[in-house]
Amino acid sequence: MASASDLMVGLLFVFIIMVVILSQRVDQVTNENENKNKDPLESAVLTIGERMRKAGVPVTIDPSSGVITLPADTLFPSGIAELNANGVEVLNKARLSLDEILPCYIFSERKNRFACPPNPSEVEIETIFIEGHTDSKPLHKGIYTNWHLGLDRARAVYEVLTAGSMSSYKNERELDAVGISSYADKRPAKGGLFDDSKNRRVELRFVLAYKSEDIQQNLTKSVTKK
Repeated sequence: MASASDLMVGLLFVFIIMVVILSQRVDQVTNENENKNKDPLESAVLTIGERMRKAGVPVTIDPSSGVITLPADTLFPSGIAELNANGVEVLNKARLSLDEILPCYIFSERKNRFACPPNPSEVEIETIFIEGHTDSKPLHKGIYTNWHLGLDRARAVYEVLTAGSMSSYKNERELDAVGISSYADKRPAKGGLFDDSKNRRVELRFVLAYKSEDIQQNLTKSVTKK
């Protein structure tokens, strides 16, 4: 009877160990699948956008499209491309927060950074487009149109943001990572069809560097070993 009891206890102990090991394996596979399915662009843009919000910059974050929006009404008078005093103050806050977080995702800067947010996919930003948008109201300034207004607003934002370290950012091809563009009134904001205040905006559009699946797997293995 004693031997049978000891055998049952031993079997129960082995069973418990197997259950624990199986549970850990299930958790590991689940975490791997979650990380695999997580969009790296969404993760990076959310991290950057939230850092700007904490600095007091009233941005709108659209992680699925890789866009962070600065409301033009906060920065510019209506129909004008010169920043108002409040706009300069807001952009200076944005510049300081971006100078802290962006180097974690820029090829030329990452090797010198250590205190960065988790980045299991080793995301790198290829390009940051500063895009100017306007409402649909036509301008009456000779040949000066909404295209020019959108571009001038993007340029004004660019000049403030790149007064810090952003002007020196390079991607892996050693090209400038930051540029400007204008879409005038051709790309209305979500919900902006009947609300022009939403269309008057400047956007930061983030484009990630392409990495093949094999490179991504090697990077993930390298991070795991560390």
